[in-house]
Amino acid sequence: MSDGRAELTQALETLLRAIGPPPGPPAELQAALRHVDGLTQSLGPDTPPQLRHFLQRRSYVKALEYLQGG
Repeated sequence: MSDGRAELTQALETLLRAIGPPPGPPAELQAALRHVDGLTQSLGPDTPPQLRHFLQRRSYVKALEYLQGG
């Protein structure tokens, strides 16, 4: 897994933990969401279309499963 994909995987895991259950503090959720959004915006042209689709639609569980090979 490339460094970018590893960072995105970690960011998605952090976001999903912040979402809960139980939900984390709002500031933690906002920071995690901003991080994932920033990584999504910086995706290169070689990003698989399906992964890009999941991230743009905020299907974070599906995006994480995709990154983990599921």
